Amino acid sequence: MKHRFLIECALIALLLPPLMVWLGQQPGLAQANLAIYDNLIGLDAHEPSPDILLIGIDERSLSELGPWPWPRNLHAQLLQRLAAHPPRAVLLDLFLDKPGATPEADQELAAAMLKLPVFLPMRYVDPADNAGGTASFSLPLPQFARNAKGVGHAKLTLDADGVARRLFQQEGAAGNLKSYVGQLMASAPPDPPGKLEAVGADGWQRRGPFGFTLAGVSRTYPTVPYVNVLRGEVPPEFLQGKILLIGAVGDSGLGDEVPVAGAGPQVRMSGLELHANAIDVLLHGRAITFAQGRLLFAWTAFPIWLVLLLFLHTARNALSFACGATLGWLLLCVLSLFWWHCWLPPAAPILGVALAYILWSWRQLNSLLLFFGDRVSALNAIPAGAFEPAPANMPLAPHLVENQTQALDRAIDRLSQMQALLSEGLWQMPVAVLICQEDGGISQSNAAAQLLLAPMLIPSDVTQDPLRGHSLPSLLHRIAGSSPQQAVHWSQAFTGEYTTSQDKVFRLRTARLEGSSRTRSTWLAVLQDFTIERLTQRKREQWLSFVSHDLRSPQVSILSLLNLYEQPDSGIDVNRLVHDIRREAQRTLGLAEGFMDLAEAESGDYHFTETDAGAIMLDAIDQAWPYAKVRDISLVPTLSDDDCPVKVDPAMLTRALLNLLNNAIRHSPPGSKVSLGVNMLAEAAEVVFTVRDEGEGIGAAKLAQLMSSSNPGHEAVRGDAQQPVRNRGLGLSVVRAVVKRHQGWFQAHSTPGAGASFLIGLPLFDDNKQKQTD
Repeated sequence: MKHRFLIECALIALLLPPLMVWLGQQPGLAQANLAIYDNLIGLDAHEPSPDILLIGIDERSLSELGPWPWPRNLHAQLLQRLAAHPPRAVLLDLFLDKPGATPEADQELAAAMLKLPVFLPMRYVDPADNAGGTASFSLPLPQFARNAKGVGHAKLTLDADGVARRLFQQEGAAGNLKSYVGQLMASAPPDPPGKLEAVGADGWQRRGPFGFTLAGVSRTYPTVPYVNVLRGEVPPEFLQGKILLIGAVGDSGLGDEVPVAGAGPQVRMSGLELHANAIDVLLHGRAITFAQGRLLFAWTAFPIWLVLLLFLHTARNALSFACGATLGWLLLCVLSLFWWHCWLPPAAPILGVALAYILWSWRQLNSLLLFFGDRVSALNAIPAGAFEPAPANMPLAPHLVENQTQALDRAIDRLSQMQALLSEGLWQMPVAVLICQEDGGISQSNAAAQLLLAPMLIPSDVTQDPLRGHSLPSLLHRIAGSSPQQAVHWSQAFTGEYTTSQDKVFRLRTARLEGSSRTRSTWLAVLQDFTIERLTQRKREQWLSFVSHDLRSPQVSILSLLNLYEQPDSGIDVNRLVHDIRREAQRTLGLAEGFMDLAEAESGDYHFTETDAGAIMLDAIDQAWPYAKVRDISLVPTLSDDDCPVKVDPAMLTRALLNLLNNAIRHSPPGSKVSLGVNMLAEAAEVVFTVRDEGEGIGAAKLAQLMSSSNPGHEAVRGDAQQPVRNRGLGLSVVRAVVKRHQGWFQAHSTPGAGASFLIGLPLFDDNKQKQTD
């Protein structure tokens, strides 16, 4: 079907341009082009050349010199008068193809022609007036033609509507073309040989049409009466070096006026003035050429070919392309006429673009209907099972298109029900599922996937998918924090486990959903949740580490002491044995309590109440004071001047601060002090607890290990990195768990030999904001 459509477009491209060129020569489009041409050249009026002067045979000259025709010796006197002030050229717009009243007058006129450059026109003889029944030019008498500077035709060619718009550089019988007399006078080089245009069946031919803009309406060019020049009443500077045109003007009544275009509606102009305008444009290189032959064909065909190519490239913008080509060709037509003085008729190419759009749209619509018919039939042939809609009582339509639309409606109903059920089922699945394109772009995701990858955006329904349009490889890359393998597909590059910022652990599983050969592959991505498994594994490892190392170590010490006491020469008395066993038993009890505290901090029930942060700090100091007293450590509290309301579980937060205080006391030398402060950061809306000691400090590597949540139970390591120190409990793990449940943050800063500082940040409680939320 696609090949058929392309073949049809190729036929349109081959046949439409020649048809438009032919139609452009027919009356309808030809008249439209002439109307556009007339309006445009009226905008391109020019100033009349000061080098052109008309010597008019007007009403006054006829009244003073007598009725027409005048004796030819009168013209000879005029030429002799002009010879005294030699002009550049003289057009004697009189037909001298027949002898005058007296041979002496003809000889006198012929002699006067030798004194200055005189150009003579030839008379056009209509076939009806010619004995041979063919058109021809009648040359001036030999004595006049021999003495004239040049002889050429002055035939005014009217268009089909009877308006004079153009002249021809050459015109005449076949094989005997004559040049335009105005071209000879202007010394304008002829254009390259153009196409010969045959007129009628008598063999009359013409070549090189050119148009001309008018300097204005009648009497625009300077005109002096014939009789004034004859009597010497015209100043010499009016005549010397000028191009003089001698002939009848409008008010002479000699019937030499023709309608012209470009100077307003229904304007008539004498032939002498029309030749003056033509000579003016030839003299200054402003003659308008008309597109013919190959140029005309290219001008007509190129926009048609252009829009067809654009239609095939982007069908959705076809109308815009057609309108743009139409406006563009109109603009080129105007620019070509005003700048390059070439007339490119716009009607045929514009109509061709319109027909190309109509034909292309018609064939595209027909192809689309055939395609729809085939695909709807194939779609309705697929068994739908439970998704089959109830049969509708649709009468058979008498039109094929309506039948196809009804079949399409039934197929859409089935697909809509199936899509709704599948989308809702995918949305409700407890497993994170995403539908991705070949490049990893997400097309659809369910609620579980959105909670996993976009936890800040609460999923609302199936239609609002915040992950649509995102790239799954990019999201996984941000979570992994490392670049995937570039040489493999994204479905194979992300094969490990990933942990989100909410400590959710998952693994990517993918499967390709194969479609038809004309569609891109779709991928089904499942994010298998391993959070519970990894949490259980971590808890198990923590219990095993606690039992195998922490609880086992004091028991081993007790057995070693008992074995050593049984040896006769050990030197250990009962008091020392009791003291050491009590110490190890208390250490065992402390480890068990620390582990129980951690379990309660991670999974216990929290009871949040509004309280002041300073009260929590003072409770922790009261509980740590006996231990500090024994270690000779001073506890220095620092309270903020502002109230610091927080919403916390007072018991759990006090226990976390107490763990930090006990740890600081344990690692501080006697006689030093431990500071506990509370400050409010109004800009961040936070309350910060700070515990600072003056102990041995912690190295950077040990501090990073200490603050790592993946190393519970081994955080109380201080001093020289080369000296291993035995584990002191799970205090910091408890602190981390409590802070996390309070949605706060926990940081530490230390320099070896300069003590350590531990900071807990908690959200500041805003009662007004809480009421608005409630």
